[in-house]
Formats: sequence, C-alpha cells, structure tokens
Amino acid sequence: MSDGQAASAGARAGGSSASGRASDNALLALVRIPVFRRMWAAIAVSSLGDWLGLLATTALAQQLTRDQSLGVQGAAISGVILVRLLPDLLLGPIAGALADRLDRRTTVVVGDLLACALYLSIGLSYELTWLYVAQFLVEAVGLFTNPAKQAIWVAIVPRERLAVANQVSLFSVYGAVPVASLLFALLSTVARVFPGSGQNEDARTAIVVALLFNSVTFAVSATTVLLSRRLIPPTPTERQASTNVFSLIVEGVSFLRGQPLMRALYVGVIGAFGAGGLIIGVAQLYIATLDAGAAGYGVVFGIVFTGLALGMLVGPRILPTIPRRTLFARSIGLAGIALLAMSLLRDFVLATGAAFLVGVFAGISWIIGYTLIGFEVEDRLRGRVFAFVVSSVRIVLLLAVAVGPGLAGVLGTHDLRVGELMLTLTGPGLTLMIGGALALLVSAYAVRQVVPRGRPGTRARDVFRLLWGSSDILSASSSSTGLFIVVEGADRDLTRRYTADLAEVLRECGCAVVATHEPSDTALGRQVRTLLYPPAPDPTAGVTDGEGHPVAAYTAALLAAADRAEHVATVIRPALQRREVVVCNHYVDTSIAFQGAGQGLDADRIYRTSLWATRGLLPDLTVVVDSAVTAGPADADADAVRAAFLAQAEAAPDRYVVVPGELLGTDGSPEGSGLVSAAVRRKVSALLAQRYPELGESRADGAPGAADPPVGAARTGGTTGGSVG
Repeated sequence: MSDGQAASAGARAGGSSASGRASDNALLALVRIPVFRRMWAAIAVSSLGDWLGLLATTALAQQLTRDQSLGVQGAAISGVILVRLLPDLLLGPIAGALADRLDRRTTVVVGDLLACALYLSIGLSYELTWLYVAQFLVEAVGLFTNPAKQAIWVAIVPRERLAVANQVSLFSVYGAVPVASLLFALLSTVARVFPGSGQNEDARTAIVVALLFNSVTFAVSATTVLLSRRLIPPTPTERQASTNVFSLIVEGVSFLRGQPLMRALYVGVIGAFGAGGLIIGVAQLYIATLDAGAAGYGVVFGIVFTGLALGMLVGPRILPTIPRRTLFARSIGLAGIALLAMSLLRDFVLATGAAFLVGVFAGISWIIGYTLIGFEVEDRLRGRVFAFVVSSVRIVLLLAVAVGPGLAGVLGTHDLRVGELMLTLTGPGLTLMIGGALALLVSAYAVRQVVPRGRPGTRARDVFRLLWGSSDILSASSSSTGLFIVVEGADRDLTRRYTADLAEVLRECGCAVVATHEPSDTALGRQVRTLLYPPAPDPTAGVTDGEGHPVAAYTAALLAAADRAEHVATVIRPALQRREVVVCNHYVDTSIAFQGAGQGLDADRIYRTSLWATRGLLPDLTVVVDSAVTAGPADADADAVRAAFLAQAEAAPDRYVVVPGELLGTDGSPEGSGLVSAAVRRKVSALLAQRYPELGESRADGAPGAADPPVGAARTGGTTGGSVG
C-alpha cells in the first residue's frame, strides 16, 4: 500500500471511529484529520486572496482609465470580468478532459505557482493590456487546477463526512467576501496616511498590496499541497465529468419548454442573480459618483455578498406560514424595489443599506428557488438540471457584472428638474434603475406562474403583517441535536398507525425512538384529552367540556397550546437533547387545520401562540397523510381542514412530505413495507445521515449509501469558483 493510500485509509478509519461516539461532532471529526486541516486552511486563505484580487483588478481597470470618459472606464471594468469568463466558455471541455489525465498534485502545485507569478506581474506592471492577458491566463490555468483540487478534496474526506466538508468549504469560500471587502477598504484608508501621496497614489498602493497578497495565497496553496503530497492519494477519484456549457444550455432549454413551474423558478433565480450582478458591476462607478473612493467600493462590494449570505441562511426559515413559492417570487420584487431606491440615492450610507437589502432578498429567492427546483425535478434529471441552473447563474452573473459598467458609460449623466428640485441621474444610477425594473417584471412573471390555480396567493402586505406581529416567526427553528418528525393528517386512526410504522422503521435503522402523540400523555395532556375528546355515546356529538356543553373553538386552541407547551418541555425536548428520534402524532398543524381553517380562527395567531409555547420548536420533517376528516369539531369545515394540511406542506416543501391516504391500505403501501412509502424513507434516510453519521450505511430506504455531490467550484487557490461566485 502506498503512503497516500495508507494515509487515506487511516483518515477514513479515524473519521469512522470518531463518528461512532454519540457525543462526537462531525466538524471536529474532520478537523482531527491532518490533511483536511491543511487543505481547509489553504481554502480559507486563498479564497480571501481571490476575492481581494477581484476587487483589486476591477479597481485597477478603473484607475488606469480614470482620466477618460465614464464609458471608457465602464468598458475597462467590463473587460476584466469578460476575460475571466472567456476561458471557461472556450476551453472548459478541453481542459476538463486533459485534467483527468494529469497527476492532480503536480497540476495544483504547478498551476498555483503560475497563478502566483501572474498576479505578481499584474501588480508590478500596473498596465491595462497586461492585466487582461494575465487575467485570461490565470483563469485558463484554473481550468486545470480546479478539477484537480476538487478530486483532492473528495479523496481526503471520509465518505460519510463529505456533506459536512462541502458545507465547510463553501462557507470558507463565500464567507471570505466580507472579510476581503473590509480588508480592501482598510488598505485604501491606511494608504492615505502616507505623507505626500495623492489620491491616485493612495489607490495604487492599496491595489498593488491586494494583488501581492493574492499572489502569496496562491504560493501558500501550492506549498500546502506540496508538503501534503504523501497524504493525498495519487489515484484519480471519481468525479462528475466536465460538460460543455453550451450543451447544458441547449438541454436545459428543451427541458424547460414543457415545465411552466420550473421555467418560472429558473427565470426567477437568474433574475435575482442578475440584479445582484449589476450592483457588483457598477459599484466602482457608482461609488465614484458618491465620492466614497476605493474604500467605499470595498464596503459596498462586501455588503452585497454579506446580505446574500444572510438571505441564504434565513431563507429556508423565514415566515414558515407563507408558501415558499410565493415568498420566492415576492423576494425578487423586493430586491427590485431596493435596487430602484439605490438608483436614486445620493448618500453613501443609505446606498449601502439599500445594497444590503438587495443582497438579502436575492439570497432568499436563490436558496428557496434552488430548494424548490430540487423538489420538482425527478431523481434521474436532478443532476443535469442543477448543472444547467448553476451554469446559467454563473453566466448571467458574470454578464451582468460585465455589461453593467459599459451600459452605465453609454447612458451617461442627466439632470432632471422636478419643480424647484434638481434631480441628477447618473449612468450607474440609471443602470441600477433598469435592473430594478427588470427584477419587478421577473417577480410579476414568477407570481403568475408559481401560485397554484384556484388558490389565492399571499399578498405582500400579509408578509409585512406577519413580520410586524411577532418575532417568533423569525426565530423558529428545528431541533439541532436529535431528530423531530411529526405525522399529521385529518384521519386520526390512520395517522396513529402511520406513526407506529414510521417509528418501527427508525428502530430498524438502529435509532433510539420516542413515539408520542397529541393530546399528550402528560398529566396535563390527559386532562386536555378528557375535555377535547371525551367518550360520548353519539360519535357526532363533537367536542364538549365533559358535561355535554361544546368547547368553544378559542378554548380548544388554547387548551391544545397549553398541552403542547407541557409536552415539548417534559417529553420532546429532553428526548432530543439525548439525541433520540421523536416521532409525534399531530402537532401545530392540527390546531391550524381544525381550529384555524376548520372553525375560522386566525391561523397565524394560532401559529405564533404555538411557537411561543414551544419556544420556537419546529419539526425537522412533517409527513402529511392526506385523507378525509374522520373526527373533529362538529362545526368544522371538513374540506377546509384537509386543504389546510396541504397548504402547510406547500408553504415549506423542504420540511414536508405529502402521502396520499387513499394509497395506504391495511395491508401496506404499494412498496410492500408497511405504511411508510419509499419517498418518506428516502427523506428520513437523508436526515439520519446528517444528524446521525455514526449510523454509517444504515439507511431507512434500504439502499446502499451514496457519496454526496463533490465540492464543485470551491478552490484551494484557484479563481474560477472563488472569484465571482
């Protein structure tokens, strides 16, 4: 066995051993692997340098043409972005095929040293033509080094830890954006303290230092791989084959022709990124019109990506009662409104705030759209559709960044008199205004396409009303230790049997399972059950107070919330803290469906009350058994109750699975494995792999484990993935 193979085997064994301890953390298990620590550090440092290099090269293009017209300056900045895109479009398939035949360790070392020398030459020459030539060569080299780095990353990470490792890598790449922007702003500010230096020399000092720092990060990456070469397996690791971007576009367009919902999601996603790309593209010229200098450019650049990251983080959790499709479409429109406001602002602080909002809303729409695409596409097409979407996003983002400055130069500056008020419309401001208008059009198109026919959409004012009404909506989250699964539905007997079968499936996977229900089996829960579901000779008598008097809908909702609070505090949370799996028959959705939709109470208030009572605990997964109402309040609208369960599932499809109740017979589902269908088993299996990696290959769906997708564009010194997203 070679040194590299031995090291890889040892790393995998160490990772598996570590994951076997229940108290182990997945990230800590990865950090214990020496080669992982080195490569992670290289990714973080080189990503910081790469983003700093992007800021420096665009600022360099503007500085070298500062004495010329706004149009020339815009064209110079656009040229920097275009030369970063050209190698990927022209040489991508060829480079990907050749990269698989070369020794990946040698490829990374040689490629990063070449990139180091090229960035060093850009800083020393400080010349526009060589900037374009060197930038093209850097990106061409990255076409060879990035696939090699991707293969190295997959090889050094234990298979069961690959998902966590990918998250760490992507966080390191995109988390470096605000740090790089702040560092560039500090460099620009510090450069001004040198006596005798003018404004242009100040900018030159900051740009050259940033480029030198970026060249050093490539040297660090090459050195890291060189020193770790014996720990990296030399044999090629299986990865996704390089695909021609143009063939992906042709295949993707043909797929979207017959998919209206997918088409709306696709248009919305690229529209959101196009809006963000316009800000990045014209930021240099826009900040120049505000006299904020290079430091202001760095701040705006970083604040957009900080907002984007925040939007991606909160997107899946924000406003759970709002349908995801509606929130996706509305977020694009809100990004457009923020762009329109930014186009008219002449104050740097206010413009920075507007740029942050654009990033936040674009991030929300991106992460929700990306998730919805995953749920709408069948397994056999998912890989190609995602590749098409990601490639389209990259092209649109780069083109928006490249076209924005040139368009700003062509539009020029105009003065508009409104009465006694003189309004100055600059070229960058007009460009942002066009981007805002396009985002609003995309939002309107998406709203028309994504809202299901026959069901009214959520109005924008409803979103703000929820935000104003309670902060619990924003703080709601699923469990972070154990796994919390809820089974909901209108047929109480069917959901009870489904809960029992699901608990048994989880026990077969080796999980410690707590099966429970609402009303709960706590002392308070038994009293609530007596009030809400007393034994009655007449099954149609409905809900009474034990003396034959019907319990009011408000009283029933409050009793259920009180029981839920006690249930969570004494049964569910303690089990989750012990890292057990909790399977609960009925939860918040039952109150929303029966007391809210069925009896006409305010569903949002019921939801907020339950969040307050449970301290914001949401299920990791909810299985909705869609069937007719079999028991409940006599005055409840049965059709509304059933529709309410489905509406809750539509609001958060990433956390729900709908199971048709009519397909669940007493002899089992069509899959022949109890009531738990294959779709639910796959979803549960994915959650178990994330929350309980120590289970290894044990899967709820009965299929062997599969490796997670490779890290993709995350680099340890290259520029294709880290430069513009």
